[in-house]
Formats: sequence, structure tokens, C-alpha cells
Amino acid sequence: MSSQPAIVPIPAEPLELEGRIIVIGSYLIAAALAFFFVAFLFAFFYLRALNTNGLWAGGAPGHPDHPALTVGVVVLACVLAGVALVRFVVVELRGRARPLWRRAGLLALLLGLAAVAVQCWQYTDLGFGTSEGGYASVYLGWTGFFSIFVFAVMLWLEALLASTRRTTLPAAQLEPGFVALSIVWTMLGLVDVVAFVLLYLVQ
Repeated sequence: MSSQPAIVPIPAEPLELEGRIIVIGSYLIAAALAFFFVAFLFAFFYLRALNTNGLWAGGAPGHPDHPALTVGVVVLACVLAGVALVRFVVVELRGRARPLWRRAGLLALLLGLAAVAVQCWQYTDLGFGTSEGGYASVYLGWTGFFSIFVFAVMLWLEALLASTRRTTLPAAQLEPGFVALSIVWTMLGLVDVVAFVLLYLVQ
């Protein structure tokens, strides 16, 4: 009769180590995002300098060649305000962890979703498509992928907020998740600043 192998319990990772692992992973995600959007940065300068057949600005006849500056300002303001609010959540969790941090996180979630909604709404009023010049291709590609990533980060934020409602977790256990999200969200904020300067001001 064969004996059953002994069950060796696997100890859980210490909270401090688990938090460090989560934060390191977020740095890798942020770096990957930066490299991803470098492709659009290169495409912007390359196609603008090349300007084949003078089609960089493109644009459909009778329509504006570039999107409204107001929309870019609104999206940028929502993103930067959301970044600041998530950073505020991290500071609160490291300090007194007052109930205010939960409201700040919810407001950051609403602002991020608003940025995505405004960007998607703008697509319905554009006077150009991806085939109408280099600028159009870069603009739609850059803002389109940016909106997808922002929506994914908002899902992440929603999951963190929902987990705090289901169970009562200490601030030390909540902090790493929000720190990791803040790192990735801040990188997207920097990407949006660069996109605003190039796509709306430089063009």
C-alpha cells in the first residue's frame, strides 16, 4: 500500500514583499507603455518631415483639417486631474487613511471615464479618416490606443475600489495596489501631455 506524500504548506508572501513585487510590475508596465507610444512619436515627426505629396495635413474637402482644441483641453484636464487624485489617494493611505481617499478614487474613476467618453464623442465629429494624410493616421492611432489604455486603467481602479467595499483591508495592504496604479496612470498622463502638444499645438 503506497503512502500519500506529505503535504508541505507554502507560506504566504510577506505583505511588504508582495507590495514591492506589485510596484515593480507597474514600473515594467509603465515602461512598456512609454515604448509603445514612442512608435507614434516617431511616426509624427517622420511623416511630418517627409510630407509625401504635401498630404501630411490631409483633411476631407469642406471639413477642418484638425480636431477642435477644446476637446483636447478637456481630455487633458480630465486625465491630469485623475492622475492627481490617484496620487492623493496614495498619500492618504500612507498617512491617516481618512475616508476622503475613497471619494477621491471614485472621482478619479469618473474623470478617466469622462476623458474616454469625450475622445470617443470627438470621433463622431472628425472631418477626416485614417486614409486622409499622415496627421490623420497618427492622430487616430495615438488617441485611439490611448483611450483603450485609459479605459483599462479605469477598470483596474474600479476593481481596487470595489475590493475595498467588499472587505475591510488595512491601509498598508491597500497602498501597493494604488501605488502601482498611480505609476501607470502617471505615465499615461505624460503621454497625453506629449500628445496634446504635438497633435493640437504643433500639428
